[in-house]
Amino acid sequence: MSFQWVFDNAEQLSINRLPTVGSTTARDGTYRAVLRGRNPHIFTVKLPDGPRWSDIYTNIETLETKGTYTPETGVQIKYSLYPWFYGNVAPASNDSYDLICIQMPQWNIFARDQVSWDGPFIFVEDLV
Repeated sequence: MSFQWVFDNAEQLSINRLPTVGSTTARDGTYRAVLRGRNPHIFTVKLPDGPRWSDIYTNIETLETKGTYTPETGVQIKYSLYPWFYGNVAPASNDSYDLICIQMPQWNIFARDQVSWDGPFIFVEDLV
C-alpha cells in the first residue's frame, strides 16, 4: 500500500501516455518510425513539503523497504482526487495500475519535525 499513499497525498501528478517508438534515418534522409507495442504509463508524482515526520515516518519506512525493485499491484488513480484524468465522465471504478518505482527522492527533515523531498517519485507501469 506504500505507492498508493504517495498517489493519495500527491501535490503534483503528471502522466506520460506517449508511445515508445523506434526510429531510423537512412543515409538518403529517409526516416522510418515503428511503434514498439503497448506503451507503459509513466507517472511523475511530487509529494508536498511540510508534513510532520512524526505523522508520516511509517509511510516513509514502508517506501524505503519496498525500494525501487518491488512492484506494487492495484495502485489506483482515484476519481475523487483526479477527476481531470477521467474527463467529464465518472468511471464505474477507479483506474488501477501495477507499478514499479524507478526513482525515489531523498527526504530531508527541516524545522525540527517537517519533511521535504528533493524531487519527485517516478513510477512506470509494470506490463510483465
